[in-house]
Amino acid sequence: MLYINFKDGQGLGNQLWTYAVAKSISEKLNVELNIYDFKKFKGKDFLILDKTNNYDNSINDYKVSKEIEVFNERIFYDRDLRYFSTDFDERVLEIKKDTLLEGLFQSENYFFGDLKKLKRYIKLKNKIKAENKIDIKTCILNIRGGEYKKHRRFNLPYSYWINAIKNYKDKFGIEKFIIVTDDYRYSNELFPDLEIIHGDIGKCYASLYNASNLILSNSSFSYFPCRTGINKRIIAPMYWARPNNKYKRWASPCNIYEGWLWQDKNSNLINYDECLKYAKKTSEYYKKEFTVLIKHKDVPINNILKIFPKNLKIIIKRILSLFLPRYFG
Repeated sequence: MLYINFKDGQGLGNQLWTYAVAKSISEKLNVELNIYDFKKFKGKDFLILDKTNNYDNSINDYKVSKEIEVFNERIFYDRDLRYFSTDFDERVLEIKKDTLLEGLFQSENYFFGDLKKLKRYIKLKNKIKAENKIDIKTCILNIRGGEYKKHRRFNLPYSYWINAIKNYKDKFGIEKFIIVTDDYRYSNELFPDLEIIHGDIGKCYASLYNASNLILSNSSFSYFPCRTGINKRIIAPMYWARPNNKYKRWASPCNIYEGWLWQDKNSNLINYDECLKYAKKTSEYYKKEFTVLIKHKDVPINNILKIFPKNLKIIIKRILSLFLPRYFG
């Protein structure tokens, strides 16, 4: 059997990646999949997951007569980019015993050449699908704010969105744009004249699902509405989590998706095949240079807020987000 456990702090995108990859691996190995702490699944009100065994207690509370092994996905820490990177970990095919999967699992290679099965794994409920139609001549900007804003190398610059809008206008004749976001203040500060969809995660998901044209942030949230919804034209940031890095490394190598257009810092649109070369080169570099897998706790945190108690940090960030929404979540 394979096991996964939905956790506090996981976003919906991370939960869906963990589920879909575990489902795919379980079918590949012909074993059963069990989901623990299903009550923490953030999409249960509007999504239907393919049949699995779901339990509301934690895997840590589950009493078993035999040992459950833990499979930790391979992870690399790039000190140049100050980023944790992952890629397809071929060791999953060697799993023999009852195993709990731990990791990010965001590579399409875990679907073993069959992306169509994602529409079987994850279905949007008909009611919310029908209530959130998007015109075929409209483009959605899926802007990620919140905690992203404290990561200067991660958060996309204003120029990314402006250039992508210009590309849609010039190359594809699209003139109407709306925003789907987790951060209304931030998005309204960037584009005060655009309509903004926010606050309801199901409505945000369904809007991405129904859209024909998308400009994406480097967030896992958008992947599954893109792959399971209607056919789309997609612009995403080149190099993903480190869009302007001088090393031309793809962070992470797992986050390269077939059929998307990738926009560089000069607003050029690069096709998947060209970008795949950078992702593969990055993956080869990590596997060659990093022989020890580094854990998150071993990496120093350089953040001035770390000197403050947790509760005080929350208050400080809330106040800062009110007055400086572009920079604080």
